Amino acid sequence: MPKPFTTIVPPSFKAASETYQYAPAVRIGDQILISGIVGADAEGRLPPDFRGQAENVFTTLEAILKEAGATLDDVASLHSYHVGDLHGQLRELVDIKAKRIRPPHPAWTGVGVTQLGVPGALLEVSAVAVART
Repeated sequence: MPKPFTTIVPPSFKAASETYQYAPAVRIGDQILISGIVGADAEGRLPPDFRGQAENVFTTLEAILKEAGATLDDVASLHSYHVGDLHGQLRELVDIKAKRIRPPHPAWTGVGVTQLGVPGALLEVSAVAVART
């Protein structure tokens, strides 16, 4: 029996998707559910600073949404998971989001955690978008 969703796996995620048995995103009707994204760059390098990781997260999120036929303007909800100085990171993330996502703003929950699945990661973001087509 076919699954009630389609997977969205940009070519640059194919190896990781197979290794870790996950889809970077799935589409259910007009909803696009994006898996947690850490701040590694296109070559898999993780910057040591929060701002660099956060910028990479939004670049990756944008690429996944593009593969799904959506944009950052279609994001309805964000969840961010932070290791370290939660309040300082939230202020920085607000600044970065303001440059990437136009109003009206999506729902957002920011949570402090002790560690993430990728050593050295300071941020992981998951999202829900609503496709326009």
